[in-house]
Amino acid sequence: MIFSVLREELNRLCASLMFNTRLPVPAFYVYSEATVSRSSRYFPLIGWIVFAGSSFSVFGFSLLFPPEISVILGMIVSVLITGGFHEDGLADVCDAFGGGWNKEKILEIMKDSRIGTFGSIGLILVLGLKFYLLVHLLRVSPWIFLLTTWFAHSISRWFALLLMMLIPYSRDNDLSKSKPMVKKLPPSDFMLSVFFGWFPAFYLGIKNQDRISNVLVALTFCFGTVFYLRYYFKKWIEGFTGDCLGFTQQTTEIMVYLGMSVSWNFI
Repeated sequence: MIFSVLREELNRLCASLMFNTRLPVPAFYVYSEATVSRSSRYFPLIGWIVFAGSSFSVFGFSLLFPPEISVILGMIVSVLITGGFHEDGLADVCDAFGGGWNKEKILEIMKDSRIGTFGSIGLILVLGLKFYLLVHLLRVSPWIFLLTTWFAHSISRWFALLLMMLIPYSRDNDLSKSKPMVKKLPPSDFMLSVFFGWFPAFYLGIKNQDRISNVLVALTFCFGTVFYLRYYFKKWIEGFTGDCLGFTQQTTEIMVYLGMSVSWNFI
């Protein structure tokens, strides 16, 4: 009994890993729609994996190169791990809401795999801002950089799940490959995601008690962003899509870095 439960949980983790990254899954993974539909509980834990690959790469590169080069190389590692999965959602949402004028047109543009002007501008601005914020945090302290990026990668994926719990899925058909992954989580699954999403924030606050205020500022920025996106997406497309979750992950990750960096100068 215990073995079968453990195997199913590992299957769910592997499904989440396969969906969110380009990393290989173990040979024991067995696909099933039921497993995939419950795998989003591990989205924040996937953030731990992306953090470990990208942020420790930055730390290692910083021993050889200036902060700017180290951060660029770390961002490249992050994209290699995820395949630019969330960045793709960011670009699609920018294109769709920038060029669409009603629900049908927005969803039509969002399904187009080509990137347009709004998507290009969105990627340039968000990645540029992320680069400068990460460089700033690395210059403050490599230790603070590591803790903050761990916090950001995990909590941003949890906030994407929170958005998913607050509004319905927008598309009326079953054509989206993301739909099995974006079903509402049962309460037990959501609570597990809370642990993986929030643990790095608590650890950062406890480990650096004089910086609890910085963590609270970052979380305030994130909550403000998510509740605005809830209003905005519900107004225009009556819900969310998989791309909306990718957009939410990217923007709340930025909000963590922004909140920590801005509050550092005043608190």
